[in-house]
Amino acid sequence: MSQKGKLPELQILNSNKQFHGRVLEFLNHGCSVQFYMIWFSPAIKFGKREFVAMDSLFKFNPKRCLMILSKSMDSGSGYRILKPLLDRGFKVIALTPDLPFLVKNTQVKLGLKNDD
Repeated sequence: MSQKGKLPELQILNSNKQFHGRVLEFLNHGCSVQFYMIWFSPAIKFGKREFVAMDSLFKFNPKRCLMILSKSMDSGSGYRILKPLLDRGFKVIALTPDLPFLVKNTQVKLGLKNDD
């Protein structure tokens, strides 16, 4: 493929190889219904509005699980943001997504180059 037709490198493709195991471990703790969120911005941009949205989700769905797919939130900064929810017993986790795993056996897989 020529340089002109080459897709830009996506930072999200630098995924955590432990993704699958972390997902299964999280979902095996009584998650009958799951909610998912994708966060592309830096963790520092996760503000009061976003936190209130999560807080409201758990207010009306306290036994549910929230998985945030985000490299920036899967960090110390992200943990500090989520800690008030975790301290209240809510099931929330931020994970760096393994994009090739997520699209495995789908048409999207054809568009990704996996260097592994």
